[in-house]
Amino acid sequence: MIEGRTKIIRLHHLRFTTLCLIISSTSSAYASCGSTACSINTNWDEHSASEPGLNIDLRESYSRADQLRSGSSKTVADTTTDGEVENLRTINKITTLSADYTADEHWGLVVNIPYVSRDHSHHLGPYTGTEPAGYESFHADSLGDIKIVARYRWTLNDEKQSGAGIKLGLKLGTGRHDFTMNTGVKPSEVTLQPGNGSTDLILGAFWNQAAPAEALSWFAQVTLQSSVKHGGSFRPGNHVNLDAGTRYVFSRGLSGLLQLNAQWSAADSGASAALTDAGDSSSGGKSVSLTPGFIYAIAADTNVYGLLQLPLYQYVNGEQLTASKSVTVGVNHRF
Repeated sequence: MIEGRTKIIRLHHLRFTTLCLIISSTSSAYASCGSTACSINTNWDEHSASEPGLNIDLRESYSRADQLRSGSSKTVADTTTDGEVENLRTINKITTLSADYTADEHWGLVVNIPYVSRDHSHHLGPYTGTEPAGYESFHADSLGDIKIVARYRWTLNDEKQSGAGIKLGLKLGTGRHDFTMNTGVKPSEVTLQPGNGSTDLILGAFWNQAAPAEALSWFAQVTLQSSVKHGGSFRPGNHVNLDAGTRYVFSRGLSGLLQLNAQWSAADSGASAALTDAGDSSSGGKSVSLTPGFIYAIAADTNVYGLLQLPLYQYVNGEQLTASKSVTVGVNHRF
């Protein structure tokens, strides 16, 4: 009985070490008018000593940012001044195809290709009574910014199934950033666009461990993303993510996950960076989120999964639209 249980756990450890949130150009839970859905790494083998092979993942993330926030407090828009009134919403739907190739017990490479569908709308001030002076909307459907990240892992303890590793990669400026509002002009916030035009360096480190003959495993990860090439009018702020989580094997087919994710984003800079009416930065901030999830094996080497991210704390620079949750579902297959 114990031997059979151990085999099941080892099988799950190879297929599913943990789901971990990693940084991307659209990974902010608060980004003026832009993205509110966190990018998710759904390669079960990334942090474990897995067999060589290819892992393909397809996922859909959804979030709706409709709560205006100033600092850590909910607020309402000023409708007495001219111009943009951030009182409506931004809807993000991001479909991501990921291909992860494990060369051996040490080396691996992952490519993330996002397709971004984004809708944003706001009123224009000043209001006359309850009537706004106008209305603007934005819609974009396009390839986003592709990421290519290599990793190197080494084993710390075979008995405890623990290991550590480092990551090095690039976020490429492949996403379009020329979509216009319904009025025919480009939005002032670059973060609305599927891509921001920058090339970013990605650095990371991770650690994982499993309890032998037990149903538990856990991980920790830190990642940094910083722009190394950008246009003269816009430089995205640096991003840092700290993630820790655990997973539990309920049965041969079902595993659960619980994560705590902390994120810090510096304000964007340049003439195209988002600003408040007073001229203060209106991008970047910090957040802490709780992310429960599950994965279910529907066939050999094929899994479906779901994740729900719930912010525990949100702080934004200036005034920004924020989301109360984001949802991700997907399917993963190992060849």
